[in-house]
Amino acid sequence: MNPEILKGGNNILRNYIYNSRSNEGYVLLDVLLALFLFSLGFAVLFELTSHALSESGKAMTLMEGANLAQGKMDQLAVRNWRDNIAQRGCIPGGIVEGREGKFRWQIYSDWHDIPHLLKVSVKVMWSERGDPYQYKLESLYAVE
Repeated sequence: MNPEILKGGNNILRNYIYNSRSNEGYVLLDVLLALFLFSLGFAVLFELTSHALSESGKAMTLMEGANLAQGKMDQLAVRNWRDNIAQRGCIPGGIVEGREGKFRWQIYSDWHDIPHLLKVSVKVMWSERGDPYQYKLESLYAVE
């Protein structure tokens, strides 16, 4: 055993006990800091995941709107354009409107500068969380 501790080493023993207790405080502080950083990282990760899910939903709705616009354009392209005009599927110089679920759509058509060309635009509109969105598809068709 160390002779200094035996011969009035109360000060050394007190210093040893004091130092060991102050080190325990640093360990507690380290654990609290680690928990804080972990919580902060977890909160950021949760927010990123939430944002990614929101953007994924917007992308899916945009894809549905694009598919609806393409479907409307395909419905018109399948038939003869003179029949489409006669059945009011599209009105040159006018707008045909409709609604499907949460989507509103408009078909606008007009004669192009080049004879016998019909410019057809299909616009699909919707609102998501109060923000308006739209998708527009345009094409030229030869009308005989």
